[in-house]
Amino acid sequence: MSNSGTAEVLIPRSLCLIEDIDNLIIDIEDLCSVSISWEDGFVSELKPLKNKITKPKNILFPRFVETHSHFDKSFTWADFPNLESNYGGALSVNLEEHKTRTTDKVLERVEKSLKLAIQNGYRAIRSHIDTYKSQSIDIWIELFKLQKKFSSELTLQFVALAPLEFWDTTDGEDLAKIFSSNGGILGGVIVPPFNKKDTSKFLAKMLLLASKYKLEIDLHIDESIIEPGAGIKVLLETIENLKINSIPITCSHLSSLISCSNKEILNLGEKMAEKNIKVIALPLTNFWLLNRSNKTTSLKRPVAPIKQLQKSHVDVSLGSDNVQDPWYPFGNFDPFYMLSCSIPMLQLNPWERMTLSSIFLAPSRLLNLKWDGLIKKGCPADFVILDAQRWADIFSSNLKRKVFINGDLYC
Repeated sequence: MSNSGTAEVLIPRSLCLIEDIDNLIIDIEDLCSVSISWEDGFVSELKPLKNKITKPKNILFPRFVETHSHFDKSFTWADFPNLESNYGGALSVNLEEHKTRTTDKVLERVEKSLKLAIQNGYRAIRSHIDTYKSQSIDIWIELFKLQKKFSSELTLQFVALAPLEFWDTTDGEDLAKIFSSNGGILGGVIVPPFNKKDTSKFLAKMLLLASKYKLEIDLHIDESIIEPGAGIKVLLETIENLKINSIPITCSHLSSLISCSNKEILNLGEKMAEKNIKVIALPLTNFWLLNRSNKTTSLKRPVAPIKQLQKSHVDVSLGSDNVQDPWYPFGNFDPFYMLSCSIPMLQLNPWERMTLSSIFLAPSRLLNLKWDGLIKKGCPADFVILDAQRWADIFSSNLKRKVFINGDLYC
């Protein structure tokens, strides 16, 4: 294998950092015509193409970053279908799956998911793993082994998705200790209706535990259509009371905020930005499960208000969430499947800077990756190159792609 090469390609302008910008040919969809070369796994040259007549036949993207997935339950729909297709049904079937769960089954799902994600073009993924009191600690030892096994191809992060009160137990502290040396993340769920006093109490315990062991937190929060913003308000209040501002916190979902007024969203967004709280919007699962009625078409589609939060200077990432499990029956860890569904749902223009930021740059920051995802001289030669010349080609056809890892053609 050779980790050197060259190509004439189109790159979205917002993802391309090039010195000779005056001679850059940019089409109406903000795609730049460039020549790119790489040696020893890194980009060695990036320059404008001077031929204004012949347009490159390929579009190049950096390999993708998935901010929110659930490897432990992926591909379980066949055995544990949620035919009600609502949140309550998903939770009920999920708990039934727990009764048959074994370490081997989880590891098999995780490995299958990883292999698909890599060949489809991901370079980093954060996966939540359901965590509960009767679960053996051995599963985490095996999961961290898988993390190391695939480390040359993909950065993998794990979140222990547990009830908040789990982090106020001996088992919770023992797991936090293990995470402190393996890079694990504390996870939890704040979804109304909930007891505000108890939620604040256990959330405070979780925050203090994260502070003690210098860990990140990633919460499933306000994944609901009722009590708009109830979870994020409790979180902000608890942080303020504890006077802790150094813990990296991610809020996944925030679907109920869509029912708040624009003024309230902007106000909450400003408070979140002050605390450097990052957000992951997850339209596929939210649109599938929430506010569903089998007799009428929903008039309100809950999802994090991406543009309003970005206007408040909140870092917002776009994520996939579930794949073929009780929470969402479709998908295959393909970023282009996720985007072809999400972009029309959310009315996002793929050629706009803030859209591309939510797909590439914000996810790289959220996972604290060394490379921010911008294609520039000296960056890793980690690409997905498509047979395409327009955005319509990407989202309207059976994609042919080449995935490069450290300059080598992977598939």
